[in-house]
Amino acid sequence: MNSNIDKAPRRLGNRALCAIKPLFAAAFWTLAIPLAAQAQERLSFSLSPKVLKDGSIIDMSLGCHYTPQIAGNVRLRFSNATRNERFDETADSLNVVEDQTFALFLTPLEFALFNRPSVQLKVGGGLYYEYHTLAEKGFFNSPKLEEQGKEPVNSFSNDFKTHSVGPTITLGFNYQTEWFSAAVNGGVVPIFYLSVRQNMKITPLMGPPADYSQETAGGPYFYADLSVTLFKYVSLALFYEYAELDCYKVVGFDDQFKWLTPESKTITQSLKLEVCAFIPLGGNVYIQIGYGHSFDSTEIDYAPLVESGADYLILAMKARQ
Repeated sequence: MNSNIDKAPRRLGNRALCAIKPLFAAAFWTLAIPLAAQAQERLSFSLSPKVLKDGSIIDMSLGCHYTPQIAGNVRLRFSNATRNERFDETADSLNVVEDQTFALFLTPLEFALFNRPSVQLKVGGGLYYEYHTLAEKGFFNSPKLEEQGKEPVNSFSNDFKTHSVGPTITLGFNYQTEWFSAAVNGGVVPIFYLSVRQNMKITPLMGPPADYSQETAGGPYFYADLSVTLFKYVSLALFYEYAELDCYKVVGFDDQFKWLTPESKTITQSLKLEVCAFIPLGGNVYIQIGYGHSFDSTEIDYAPLVESGADYLILAMKARQ
């Protein structure tokens, strides 16, 4: 008798809970659906892999509008390249190069100085960070060394790592109509801290190995892009980067095969041209397919300009506002 009395409140509680569950579910979806729709309106996302002959570049970005006038975004870049080379002065040689870069562009606050449905002007600030690794391994066979009484066949390795970090100032301008849009975005890192660690070996020609590290400052680092979209489905884009380093040192050697670390001024530039088509998937989500070509150059003091270029394929997904 007492046990049945004890169970009665539990039965009533279970029945009450069963009756309330639909109300909780209705309340949850009533709140969740508008919040999800609102989040979709506030968020923008892009994932852009670029396939090169000897590697790949992956750009990822996520943006959020806190209010109509205030926004923030983060952009990540992963690049990886592996290639085989030969030393210029030695035909019988091989050098395997692995080149990797991780870059972070963080803009937590971006203010709209002018915000209209068709025209926006925005300015922001944040942080730039980059980690770069270069690993080279190979050998060379030089008859000139044998003429000097030295071992002609040598193995070669070079491990190079850098960290760079600095503040960024960003500026953006957007113009949009129903069938045409144009956007100009850029940023400048006026000065950045640079940490370098390098270890180079040439065995048995030179020893012990050179192990060198340095801490210095560089600047400016400037990046900008211009993109034009026609009829919502075709885009043309131009990307430019410029970086300058003073008092920059890398390991080298002289004619007497002695290690050197000369100071130099280095200027690197990169220009990319892209043509893409957008394929709508529904809502604000698009697949982007296109072709790009890069022009890269490096200038060290008054040495001859080193230029290179590459074609790449673009396969991207974007969620646009």
